[in-house]
Amino acid sequence: MTNEVLKILKDEYQEIGFSNHEILNLINKDYLKEDNEKYMKMYNRVSRLYDLGETIGVRLMYGNQVNQMRQEMMNKLEWKDKASVLYGSIGTGKDLEFIPKNIDKKSLTICGVDISSGMLKSCQRKFGQKLNLSLFNCCAEDLPFKDHSFDIVFHVGGINFFHDKQKAMDEMIRVAKENTKLLIADETNDLIDKQYKKNRFTKKYYDDKTIDLNEIEKLIPPTVTERETDILWKGKFYCITFRK
Repeated sequence: MTNEVLKILKDEYQEIGFSNHEILNLINKDYLKEDNEKYMKMYNRVSRLYDLGETIGVRLMYGNQVNQMRQEMMNKLEWKDKASVLYGSIGTGKDLEFIPKNIDKKSLTICGVDISSGMLKSCQRKFGQKLNLSLFNCCAEDLPFKDHSFDIVFHVGGINFFHDKQKAMDEMIRVAKENTKLLIADETNDLIDKQYKKNRFTKKYYDDKTIDLNEIEKLIPPTVTERETDILWKGKFYCITFRK
């Protein structure tokens, strides 16, 4: 845990002892209920095989389309050297591979948050020695950071089924610096219906689920500017960007 990260943690966490490459458990059990708990257990269960499934299964089904989508999303953010970065629902951290090549990745201070400790452990194994990365096991509705802490804020996956979507959206905006461009992306019904509801490992978690993109867009306060919604990957992913 670097001094830069310690400075942006809320005051109540300042006295906690940290060690290098530690995944800090800051789960607020008030938000660990209903869908949050259900999907935490699901991702913990599949975490060890998650990247293998994407590398083999997704590549067979979609070729290079997923990598192209990840690159398109990352290019929408305003990257700069030495930036402070919050990556929400970081999972195994795959999107970190698509930070633009002209950026010095090691100069970035990256905080990754996820509700699944299993996914965070996979992320730590992949990127812990390669990047200036601090990982937090916490709910998106209760981020452990001070107001106006990050130059770059993005959140990929998960928000569709958060227990309190509005609180999660408000938290992302709260911790972003003024004038920051934020990005929020997740699956559309097309992907959920054609893949998640048919996959034997995930179908029981998604049988009764549908996405209303209009409802997601309504979570964003009218005070933001430059709001845009893009549909990526041939209709399988939405990507919302806006400026605080």
